Amino acid sequence: MPARDGRHDFDFIHGRWQVHNQRLRQRLAGSSDWELFEAQDECRPLLGGVGNLEEFHTDWDGGYEGLALRLYDPAASEWRIHWASNRSGRLDPPVAGRFENGVGTFYGNDVHQGQPVRVRFEWSHASTHGAHWQQAFSVDDGATWETNWHMWFRLLGDDGRLVHEDNVIELRQYALQPGQREVLIELFEREFVETQEAVGMHVIGQFRDLDDPDRFVWLRGFASMDARREALQAFYFGPVWQRHREQANATMIDSDNVLLLRAAAADAGLMPTAAPRPAIGAAASAGALCLGICSLDASAELGFALRFDRQLAPLLQQHGANLIARYVTDASANTFPRLPVREDVRVFVWIARFDDVAQMDTHLQALRASPAWAQALGDGLTAPPQMLRLVPTARSELR
Repeated sequence: MPARDGRHDFDFIHGRWQVHNQRLRQRLAGSSDWELFEAQDECRPLLGGVGNLEEFHTDWDGGYEGLALRLYDPAASEWRIHWASNRSGRLDPPVAGRFENGVGTFYGNDVHQGQPVRVRFEWSHASTHGAHWQQAFSVDDGATWETNWHMWFRLLGDDGRLVHEDNVIELRQYALQPGQREVLIELFEREFVETQEAVGMHVIGQFRDLDDPDRFVWLRGFASMDARREALQAFYFGPVWQRHREQANATMIDSDNVLLLRAAAADAGLMPTAAPRPAIGAAASAGALCLGICSLDASAELGFALRFDRQLAPLLQQHGANLIARYVTDASANTFPRLPVREDVRVFVWIARFDDVAQMDTHLQALRASPAWAQALGDGLTAPPQMLRLVPTARSELR
């Protein structure tokens, strides 16, 4: 059988990227001390597609610039990757290999601080807007490996902002220890927003529940279930969560009330926000959101989205709601079992935006008093709809 032509296997890396780096401070010394820094990266094709050139720039460590030259050898059906930096001014010995089942593995030989090492690069890309590279060294000819550098690539749009694909949504409701919500919000917005997005997820919004002072609600998105697995693995086993997890977990009673969702139709998901995320210290928004959750029995699950569009959505809008998204349960297998999701319910979720809390409350009062609303809900609900009255935190992107 002829070898597969892999000349397009690196096409995914063409473009402009934000790169989150996690680099081991001391290599081959049993260290677990990682340094974190950000970089900018751009890659363009060469030689009609059989090569590409990647340029890497960061302010880390006084300024570091790197260059990767990748060339595909059709006769050998393999890529060779050459790396150079402003520290050495020369091309390092190449690593060579190919992609199989979506993962690229490349091997070579080098010297680290006078010691010969076997070098391994691994590339994966679970979405079109993200990729992951990692480097490992071996001193025993590949019997054991130490990973010493991760790079998480996030694609940048023409406006210089991250490009997100929110095909999978988590709706997370946390029950907190009394009086601990502000503690968690301050920690979350300082430490867990950019660091989650850097490794492949989208922190869509975080909220205070007006009806429960000890509930924190937030939404995050992923390009796919595979991308979710990779991003959660990177974050929850990474240094930022490990450093702050005890403080975060101390605020919580229960963090397992999690619904896995997908858009109810092609145009039903949240639209990208035009404004950038507020910076740390920004003033809180005056807006409010009502998030409705209908728990459905098997008889109602298939047809409820159509019922909502035809009967319920017009009533919501009639009573002042700006309906911005509609979701249904994503019944995919949980790709990161370490974080449970609720598999005991099937739901329909809608999100409505209001100018302020008073407008939202007027809407809800009118809705509850409407015989047409109660009639349109119809059969098939296992409980009355849950209406979460939410106000965005200062750094919530959704507001």
